[in-house]
Amino acid sequence: MPFTPFHFGFAILLFSIFTFLDPIALLIGCVIIDLEPIFYLLFGVGQLHGIIHSFLGVIIFVLPVSLLSWLSFRWFNLERYFKPFNPYISLLSGLLGLVSHIFFDTIIYSEMMFWFPFSRVQGVLYGSWSSNTDYIVLTAMFGAGVVILCARFLIKKQKKKRLSN
Repeated sequence: MPFTPFHFGFAILLFSIFTFLDPIALLIGCVIIDLEPIFYLLFGVGQLHGIIHSFLGVIIFVLPVSLLSWLSFRWFNLERYFKPFNPYISLLSGLLGLVSHIFFDTIIYSEMMFWFPFSRVQGVLYGSWSSNTDYIVLTAMFGAGVVILCARFLIKKQKKKRLSN
């Protein structure tokens, strides 16, 4: 897990470019897999980056991520801010968030079994770049995403202002 909040960078950038995606499912998908190391650190059971940090984890978590997004939309009336909840877009968004988490972790952790349960080979992408580079890339993604989202907001606000005059 590069420190878990760094994973938000991917979600923010992706949503800033593809605004049809479900931002809640993207954000949840990017971090929910880190329940595994949290559970390990709290209870000493399992391992930091075990089978949940694999495609099996994606299969396990994609439906709960979409369900959590749906509940968030329902409880917090998020349609005021985002496009209405769409289960197919939510599943796609959750899938993208989950896979991105595994991808960025696979680069910096040698024990990751990227293709589990199909293969137990470890370290498929390990060492492609350093953990510092991982943090820098995810931070840059976050920054770029925020800039794009702010620009979209300002442009939309300007258009409304022109139409009202």
